[in-house]
Amino acid sequence: MLSSITTARRVRSALIGAAAIAMATAIAPVAPAAASAPPSDPTTIEVAAGLDGWYDPGDHVVVEATVTSDELFDGRIDVVTDSQATVSRDVQVAGGTTKTFLIVVPTSLGGSSIDVRLYGGDDLVSKRSVALKIAEAMELVGVLPALVTRVGELPEQVNLATEAGKAQLTELSLDQLALGASALDIFDSIAATSADIRSLQPGQLDALLGWLNRGGRLLLDDNGDLSALPAQWRPATDGWSLAGQGEVRVVDGRASSGQWPAIIEPSGLSTSEGGGFFGFGEQLGSVQQDLAARAGVKLPSMLPLLVPLVIYWAVVSIVLFFVLKAMRRLTLAWVAIPLLAALTAGGVVWYGQQWRSVGKPAATAFVDGHPGGGSATTSVLTFSRDGGTVKVSLPAGWQSDSELTFFFDGGFNGGIAPTVRPGADATTLQVRLEPGQVTTANVLGPTTDTGLVAEAGVQGDKVIGTVTNNSPVTLHQVAVFGPGGVHLVGTLAPGERGEFSIAAQALPIGFSLADRVWDGTSDPRAAPEEIAELGIWSNATAGRVMYPSGMVRAAGWTTELPLGIDIAGGHTTTAVLTSLAPIQASGPALPAASVRSSMVRTPFSQFGNGTADTVYRYVVPPDTNLGQRMMLKLPAGLSDIELWNGSGWIETKANKGVVIVPTTSVVQGVVMARIVNDGEFFPSELAPTLRGVAPGEVVP
Repeated sequence: MLSSITTARRVRSALIGAAAIAMATAIAPVAPAAASAPPSDPTTIEVAAGLDGWYDPGDHVVVEATVTSDELFDGRIDVVTDSQATVSRDVQVAGGTTKTFLIVVPTSLGGSSIDVRLYGGDDLVSKRSVALKIAEAMELVGVLPALVTRVGELPEQVNLATEAGKAQLTELSLDQLALGASALDIFDSIAATSADIRSLQPGQLDALLGWLNRGGRLLLDDNGDLSALPAQWRPATDGWSLAGQGEVRVVDGRASSGQWPAIIEPSGLSTSEGGGFFGFGEQLGSVQQDLAARAGVKLPSMLPLLVPLVIYWAVVSIVLFFVLKAMRRLTLAWVAIPLLAALTAGGVVWYGQQWRSVGKPAATAFVDGHPGGGSATTSVLTFSRDGGTVKVSLPAGWQSDSELTFFFDGGFNGGIAPTVRPGADATTLQVRLEPGQVTTANVLGPTTDTGLVAEAGVQGDKVIGTVTNNSPVTLHQVAVFGPGGVHLVGTLAPGERGEFSIAAQALPIGFSLADRVWDGTSDPRAAPEEIAELGIWSNATAGRVMYPSGMVRAAGWTTELPLGIDIAGGHTTTAVLTSLAPIQASGPALPAASVRSSMVRTPFSQFGNGTADTVYRYVVPPDTNLGQRMMLKLPAGLSDIELWNGSGWIETKANKGVVIVPTTSVVQGVVMARIVNDGEFFPSELAPTLRGVAPGEVVP
């Protein structure tokens, strides 16, 4: 019987084996095909950033995230930058469709990469990384839609006629304009028609004006209806106007005719004016320390913590032993030691609670006004007494600027990464904190005009003028900064006007100015009525030219200005309101103080190769008599310079350090000069000076 069962089992195993071999043989041709075509993901994301991947370090860039989904997708996109600051946006994509989302994010002052993460709920669906290319000697140009239609097809890249690099061109969409001025940071120039400007919605126009005020260059293909621009920023018959730190230029159809190399000029470097790399000349304080001092947040003293611990050690290890031994009750130690430990811990916790119960969130703002609007760079300090997620409500259109915190907070944040969620109606900043933890974050966004208006002109060797407070609040410690220093005007009530006088001769690079008129509130020398906080002033220098040539900057402090920030439990705000004004030329000869100058190419830039030429660009005021004689005063040691005449560089020898500028080298109010280094390092801080020659003045 056993033998029969064994035989039957063997027969059955053989049959099963044969069937398995037959089945495997039958499906063998199909198996490789099935393995090579795994099921596709129902939701995918593709990303791009910058202008075709180009960017200028420290500027904001727009991330373009395109999500495709086979089914309804409801989730979010997180964009994480080098500083671990996160910008987040909720997304929803209908099944079987593709949708593109634009997100504005800050970049670092060094090389930058961006991580884009797509989440469905708390699940990571997909992750993409974008490496950005630094636009060294590369002009980044956006072209508005009506001009793109007129041109037909944009060239992707052109060589500049001035041999100062290249220009990368792209169409600038109205959707990107609607994201605010920070979404335009990346563009050195924007080309448009008057119809483009006329058709802009209020938010889009505000973004363009804010970008101009920070130094953008608007190239208009025609001079049609420009009533949308502020009156003082509209080009007159001479074809150009000054707009804050920027310019508006009419190029008379040369854009639509494809003459891009001739109309795109190299742009200025933020390091070329007022204090060296990243404005280190004005690094006078820490915004985080100022906020912490005003908020009443400080580290607890170690003494109240150490005393109970030392007492506990002494009682447990010495006193308790001898007392219980004398009482012959050593077994009571099992009760006494835990009781003493609980009392000591309770005291430490009570003290910690007392420390966490003090303080109030604080904010400080640098508000840069221009005709019709302004922008605010704001630093916020908040904390959690009991731990949890802290939320700060901000106005619509505000964006993250936390890369500045990453570079200048000195580790204050302890690696805590805030998340900013821009929305159509409001922006939310949120961060999760442990009990007692403190953090700061930088944000920026549009605001109204500061109402601080300055007028300046040259009289002899002085820059003189007035500053008027048209804001609804009293401004304290009002000061005006100019070429040769700073003048403290004092307190200005609403509607009040003050006068100023500053030397017209420019100070050497590296001189700090703010600390000459203000003591920071954290400075023990500060008087009680002084409210200036030098930290926010220093913070602002990282992203802008504080003291541009040919201009004065007025500034005044207030604690009364509402910024639309909402923090649970309330907060304090200190703001500095600022605005720029051109120094008007007067008299028969163009004064040097009225000329805007910037170094637009240098071998000593952050990412320079050390061998390039140094190129300077000078812009004279629009009402200047271009027929007058002008001269360049060269610094000691420089015997010749090249001047651009619209078609080529002309070598010009100096006579006793002076070069007379031919009228052919003044092209639509611009004079460009080049120092050919040939591998030799001429100190770039020593810039030639342009001015007019007075009638009867004897020049070499």
